[in-house]
Amino acid sequence: MDMEISTLEFQLVGKLELKNKMLKECIIVSKEVNDRFVLAKNRDRAYKPKLEIIHTMINGVEVAYLHDMITDWSEGMNEYGIGLVNSALLVGHDEAEHKIVKKGGKPSKDGKKIREAISQKTLKEAVKTAISFDGGVNGHTFISSPKKMVSVEKTSKHKPILKLHNLEHPVVRTNHGHMFTDAGYTHGEKYLSSKMRKISAEKSIDKVTDWTEIAAAMRKEFFPKESQLNMRRQAKDMFTSSQTVMNLTDRILEIEYFRDKVEEFVGVKNELPKGYEPKIQIRVKQL
Repeated sequence: MDMEISTLEFQLVGKLELKNKMLKECIIVSKEVNDRFVLAKNRDRAYKPKLEIIHTMINGVEVAYLHDMITDWSEGMNEYGIGLVNSALLVGHDEAEHKIVKKGGKPSKDGKKIREAISQKTLKEAVKTAISFDGGVNGHTFISSPKKMVSVEKTSKHKPILKLHNLEHPVVRTNHGHMFTDAGYTHGEKYLSSKMRKISAEKSIDKVTDWTEIAAAMRKEFFPKESQLNMRRQAKDMFTSSQTVMNLTDRILEIEYFRDKVEEFVGVKNELPKGYEPKIQIRVKQL
């Protein structure tokens, strides 16, 4: 274990046995690396998602985003270097999503909200859309341009709190409240898991000197393989299915997915107008 952990945390880790593996424990990261502003995410799921990348125009703006074809979840960026990633704060959200998958029910509205937000031309308009369109996006949301990032913390019970970031050090959120101490996981095993994954990501990402190394840094394992504390989840009932890295400065969307953790990766769906010269570069890597 090559990172600093307090004695108390280490003792808690040694005793940790998560009984409920139905968790939705994503990690979102923002960091400037050698003048490249980056958003990144580990996406954890209790089911194998069916994924595709959509490259299209929304509201006259070129966008590229990862699309979960089962739940309609979407995250991505646009031609102006405006990107968005999100991590849930709603306890029980994972169970609700699992029921959607199992019963073939109606997908959530979050995908549509996020697609609307990334179709805006400015950071200000993207943030405004993310917190207000159709009720806004709940949870921890990072909305960024190539220069600045705005973090939003919001739940159905809490009005959004916004903070502007322009730092070289990584900003990381997992699944417990940062401003709202009663949001997300607040105690016990799940809370410890959320806290430890945040610490791991902060320490790993802070050492990165090339933006292309961020995904690998977010896969480092500091605990036994199936531990719920690892950034990359490999438990039977909860696993990291994909990673998203957005280089907003150079307009590059990079998706890395674990072949055995997705039902299917359909590929890149190009819906751009004929003859249109794309401004966003898409990279896909199978792990």
